Amino acid sequence: MSENLDSPVEEVSPEIYRRRRIVALLVLVFILLLIIGLISLLAGRGKNTESASTAASASTSAAAFSDFSERPSESASASESAKSDESSASESAKADDSSASDEASKKAEEESDQESAKPSDEASEDAEATPSAEPSEAPAVAAACTAADLQVSITSDSPTYAAGQNPALAVTYTNTSGNPCIVTGGANNVDVNITSGPAQVYNYAQCYANPVADAEVAAGATNTTPLTWNRSLNVLGCNTTATIQPGHYWATASVNGVASQPIRIIVTG
Repeated sequence: MSENLDSPVEEVSPEIYRRRRIVALLVLVFILLLIIGLISLLAGRGKNTESASTAASASTSAAAFSDFSERPSESASASESAKSDESSASESAKADDSSASDEASKKAEEESDQESAKPSDEASEDAEATPSAEPSEAPAVAAACTAADLQVSITSDSPTYAAGQNPALAVTYTNTSGNPCIVTGGANNVDVNITSGPAQVYNYAQCYANPVADAEVAAGATNTTPLTWNRSLNVLGCNTTATIQPGHYWATASVNGVASQPIRIIVTG
């Protein structure tokens, strides 16, 4: 028994003691962290529940008062009234300016209308004074006269001629068509031919025709060319002095190649 009591007690080394304290401390820290985590978890759930209820109540109250507008503050109402006064003042000023500009524009328009009315009145007076020109029809292109256009005749101032009397003849041609035609060469193409039986006696164009311009004969117009036969026998030449003997002669006129009916000329002396 004494031996057991007297046996030396095994002492714990400081290193082991230190390790034990560290382990105990770590366990304590772990327990504390666990407790803190549980508390924060419970607190978070409570906050979520409160926020959900708060949001629900807020939405309910907002829905209940959604039809009501927020009451404006005194400063806001004052600023709005000032703005409205400024806008009304600016609008009235704009209205005055617009009315003034409208009046000025109306006066300018009236003056311009009066000025524009003067030239138009003058133009209308000129138009009344000056008759409007009627549109002229394009003249028809005239062709040379043919037998389809002309009617030619020859007359004498007497059926018989005594000694010393020269027959006075007249060639008349009328454009019986509805269009003008041209007598080429004018008087050059108006000819008188005189025969005695089959014998040629006299030809006017042979010795007396002069070059002239073409002559236009209007539709329905009648022209007359007077000629005098000096009784010469120019078939012998234009310078001959031979004259005809008493007898019966036949005179035929032609215009542009269109011949007339012959007439009889009686020379008695």
